[in-house]
Amino acid sequence: MHADGPQTPDPQSPNPESQVEKMFEYGYRKSNYGPDELVTDAHGNPISVVDAMMSAKEAAATPTSTPHLCYYSPRIPGNTGSAIRLCAVTGTILHLVEPLGFNLRDTKLRRAGLDYHDMAHVVLHPDFDDLVASMPDSRIIAFTAHATKLYTDVEYKPTDILLFGPEPGNIPDPTDIMFGPHVAEQVRLPMRPSLRSLNLTNCASIAIYEAWRQLGFDGGR
Repeated sequence: MHADGPQTPDPQSPNPESQVEKMFEYGYRKSNYGPDELVTDAHGNPISVVDAMMSAKEAAATPTSTPHLCYYSPRIPGNTGSAIRLCAVTGTILHLVEPLGFNLRDTKLRRAGLDYHDMAHVVLHPDFDDLVASMPDSRIIAFTAHATKLYTDVEYKPTDILLFGPEPGNIPDPTDIMFGPHVAEQVRLPMRPSLRSLNLTNCASIAIYEAWRQLGFDGGR
């Protein structure tokens, strides 16, 4: 049982700040890194974002246990940071299609707690045609509020690409991308009527985990 009243600090207990610094030394960024330093190597040294990412060719040749995830022209860095972590923990490959609405070195990406292992699941494409050309045998499934089919009515494959468009804003949704001839299916997440859409990466998380569930959570524990 704990005694009432203030607790006396344990003189043998290490300083919490020193513990944090020690953690930073073993693979995470240090607290004094500049705002443009996004990822680090296993020793805590900053490295280039491009050096940490996959090439389109590597992504196409890498076996996965979940479908690939694609963000077309994402605008909010925090959403992409969360998506990078989502893909790291599920073994999903994240494709980002330019133009992006932010710099990949944005501090909001950095605040997501990313390291270079997470970025190893990310591919950057100069345009959507580059994605299609790099994975010509993959089925593209577009998630859009305008679809009638539910996302649970699809039997997912690891080679699929789950496509999400930009976050809502002043730029019109790219209907040529979300409903183009390259898209095999358009699906939606059910929502109560007259309410705003879910956060982009919340939607992507629901989709990825449903696909992974269908595939038996292969590679998970």
